[in-house]
Amino acid sequence: MRYLTLALFSLFTLFCIIVAVANRTAVSFSLYPLPFQWDLPLFALLFIGIFIGLGAGFGVVLLKSIKQARLTRQQNKKIRDLEQQVKNLTPAEKPETLPEA
Repeated sequence: MRYLTLALFSLFTLFCIIVAVANRTAVSFSLYPLPFQWDLPLFALLFIGIFIGLGAGFGVVLLKSIKQARLTRQQNKKIRDLEQQVKNLTPAEKPETLPEA
């Protein structure tokens, strides 16, 4: 598994280098209504977009996992309370059995 991870990371790094070398052309990036404008290489804009997408995905997963952890804690507490109630119950009296004929 370690070698597979290293191989995939190497391929990803090689892909990023190829994209960066092939897209060195400067492009103008502006936020139209605002007076900001930057001249950046195209690969920088591509990588910034990828990292923004990864960050947004990470944030969504983080929020979902926090919600799931809270729900799990609530359910575990309810289970503990119910188990305690079952332990505190007094055993019911055994009904008298009729002698067998």
